[in-house]
Amino acid sequence: MSKAPTMQAIADEAVETLGYGREKSTWLSALMVAIRLDAEHNQGRRTADLATLGQHLADDCANCLDTQASDLRSELEAQEVAK
Repeated sequence: MSKAPTMQAIADEAVETLGYGREKSTWLSALMVAIRLDAEHNQGRRTADLATLGQHLADDCANCLDTQASDLRSELEAQEVAK
């Protein structure tokens, strides 16, 4: 029988997940700047490719955060059962 993670481990995992989300937000911000600059200085030649990349990053981030949130909820529920 596996041991439920400690509350500290759950909190550490949550903080790590927030850091991941923050990092992806920074990437998406840089990508939006690139799209704006492409539109201003390159007649938008790469805008569609850059937007596709942005969609991939956003979808990946959303999927990862959804999975992490579900895992954290399960771990918190395990803590409640273990009490």
